[in-house]
Amino acid sequence: MYATLSAQTDFSTTTDTINTAKIYVIRSTGHVGSAVNLRVVVDDSMYCKIKNNRYAIFYVTPGEHTFYATSWDKSGTDEKLGMKMMLEPGKSYYLSMKIKARFFNTEIFVEEITYNTAAPMLEKYKEYSCN
Repeated sequence: MYATLSAQTDFSTTTDTINTAKIYVIRSTGHVGSAVNLRVVVDDSMYCKIKNNRYAIFYVTPGEHTFYATSWDKSGTDEKLGMKMMLEPGKSYYLSMKIKARFFNTEIFVEEITYNTAAPMLEKYKEYSCN
């Protein structure tokens, strides 16, 4: 099953947005894990580390991809926490990082949100460079 809630057409004319999908990842995880930078992993590649109350923007090639969120102490990605998405060129997608405390461990993952949910957070938080 693919997530497709919030794809928005991006009308800018830069090469990146014409040939790639634009990904916004917002991290607002509260106090749980707030001192740790979380990592966004797409398929098997780490794309960005994000501090709490920040967001990052990066570009991904169109097609099917699986998105994960991990911390520095997690070795690899848990397949069940991955979110598969079919990305279209020239569209923007909005993801939110989530942390759920379980009995013996913590689950870290991303979920897709709509532009209407993301917009106030993008105004409130600072952009974090993925460099």
